[in-house]
Amino acid sequence: MAIVVSIINLKGGVGKSTLSMILAEYLAFRNLKKVLLVDMDAQANLSYIMVPQRAIASQIANHRTIYDFFESALSGQTRPLTDFVTTPPLVVSNINQQFQSELGRSRQTLHMVISTPTVAQLDNEVLDLWEAGKPMPRGLRFSLRQGLASALEQYDVVLIDCPPGLSFFSSTALIASDFFVSPIIPEPLSLEGVRLVQDAARELNRKGNGRVEFKGVILNIVKSYRNTHKEWSDRIYTQRRVELSPFAYWIPDNERLRALGEFEIDEDRIKTGWAGGVDKKFYTVQSKYSVSWRLTNPALGALSQVQNTEGVEYRIDERIERLVDEFAGRIGLQL
Repeated sequence: MAIVVSIINLKGGVGKSTLSMILAEYLAFRNLKKVLLVDMDAQANLSYIMVPQRAIASQIANHRTIYDFFESALSGQTRPLTDFVTTPPLVVSNINQQFQSELGRSRQTLHMVISTPTVAQLDNEVLDLWEAGKPMPRGLRFSLRQGLASALEQYDVVLIDCPPGLSFFSSTALIASDFFVSPIIPEPLSLEGVRLVQDAARELNRKGNGRVEFKGVILNIVKSYRNTHKEWSDRIYTQRRVELSPFAYWIPDNERLRALGEFEIDEDRIKTGWAGGVDKKFYTVQSKYSVSWRLTNPALGALSQVQNTEGVEYRIDERIERLVDEFAGRIGLQL
């Protein structure tokens, strides 16, 4: 039975899509778990960094996106989410799955439901129904949970990349989830986004609509040399530890990770390849995420605590491995 986890923070720009990609690829290709990614964000960043443009175009043409899933829900005919999944050979991830197969690993360990910018229209469609005095489909907020029912036996974990902001979509994601984790930048506005999600989750659980549990914050895009980031990290790991339950392993602001998690539409390049990020294929997660130099842990403050397990210097791919292991432990996923 799959464990369903929302990656959510109501503040944008905290690296939700990049973190979702990292968790999915490490769980699938290092830990051999069957992973389903669900992109709920109208910005569709995760879709464009995980799926080639030609496959995105194919899924849009065949009405197999998260927008089409919610269109079925709005019509009162919620379909199984498995009807909308992108799988190889359309290809999800630029890690070479043929090479994974040659290692004796499944070629189909990572699947995805993609998003498109048309998702932004759905809020207006819900509003149009209300303004026209038409009845809302019953159980609309439960549509994602209902749609996922057909997928739970097929995967080990489902990761939902949620949109920023309080909306119908963030509610449906939380209702469908067993747990939620919030990436944060150690800054005040990022922390406020977590508080709002916690409040929303508690209210959904109180009304009996959800059963989702908060499993902590992951410090992301951390500039450990900045006084602001150091000061807020110290508060998170000390004064606010109980409230925020921060993961021990944090992700630094790293040029490699930024390149992997960003995309720019290049019409000449995306005709045959990925829409953005690094458009070549990699053989392993280590080759995708590693850099040739070692990074240095802070000497003082709460961020320096990882020296107990890593020492003064660390490799970014090994840091990610430790974070993924910690994530799996918190959600009860056996590796």
